[in-house]
Amino acid sequence: MPSSPPGPPPMPESKETPDKETNEGNGAMSAFAIISLVFGIILGIVWHLGAASLSYAKYGSIGWAILDFFFASFYYPFYALVLNTPSTPTTMFGGRRLRLPKLF
Repeated sequence: MPSSPPGPPPMPESKETPDKETNEGNGAMSAFAIISLVFGIILGIVWHLGAASLSYAKYGSIGWAILDFFFASFYYPFYALVLNTPSTPTTMFGGRRLRLPKLF
């Protein structure tokens, strides 16, 4: 009679209830993840609203403000490098230009 193939190895015994320490750690991590997610979403909305506010103040158009709300990460550098003009005349190092009084 031919021999039959060996059967699968016996399964190791597992605990029915996981350790108490493992459950507490997972609960704390998931609560931290949820709180971080909420703060991240709030920060993102404020970031995009700031870009929309700058755009509306610059152009006075709601259409541009909505567009810049969605593309805030492109609008902030564009605003800083191109659109933002200084309000007072300055010299190279940021100091005010010295205006000498006219004597004659």
